[in-house]
Amino acid sequence: MRLFFSGSIPLIVVIIALFQKIEWRRTIKLQAREQFQQKGAWLKFALCSVIIMIGSMIVTSVLSFIPFLILLLPVAITAIVSYGSIDVMRRIRRGQEFSLKDFFPTDQLGAVIGLVFVKNIYLFLWSLLFIVPGIVKAYSYSQAMFIMNDHPGIGIDEAITRSREMMNGHKWELVILQSSFIGWIILGSLTFGILIVYIIPLYAMSMFVFYEYVKNGYLKSSQYDNIYNVY
Repeated sequence: MRLFFSGSIPLIVVIIALFQKIEWRRTIKLQAREQFQQKGAWLKFALCSVIIMIGSMIVTSVLSFIPFLILLLPVAITAIVSYGSIDVMRRIRRGQEFSLKDFFPTDQLGAVIGLVFVKNIYLFLWSLLFIVPGIVKAYSYSQAMFIMNDHPGIGIDEAITRSREMMNGHKWELVILQSSFIGWIILGSLTFGILIVYIIPLYAMSMFVFYEYVKNGYLKSSQYDNIYNVY
């Protein structure tokens, strides 16, 4: 998600992806919308996201004078909230209530933060070769947090390795799915971010539905029992 919204994806790639008329992209979005059947779930998820973003900026600004924390804190917050958001999306799919505290889980904190750190190190090393390998690997590792949430206790390298295996043949599909939100990003920039806030729940749930899609294909494939190096 951060890779796409940060603009790291070359514009020509986004343009090509926009013209890919693939029916499953629409199906995933429809399935994502259908998950918000519980009254107020969409709005609550959006409001919680805004509170978290504002809170993160305030905390980061207050602690910006501490060199170590200014580097560690954004990574820790991103890791915890990413993991917590997956928990929240599972609750939404089950029709269960959720609150702001559910975005900040207390289980597996070390592993969750460690996963983000290790991923960032791997991506940095791949980016030293050239920007393209770094982008490709970012998509290869994109499902690691979902996998860790799905399998509590799984090792960091194992989660990254399984993500890489799971994304074989699906990286371009994820680029296409993410690119389909570019219109909302443009409109959001024209409305001072209001529409972007509105679309966050749909984007997040679409990524969750995509994970379920690639996971089901992975589990059915013969690759499930293969063992690869994390690199």
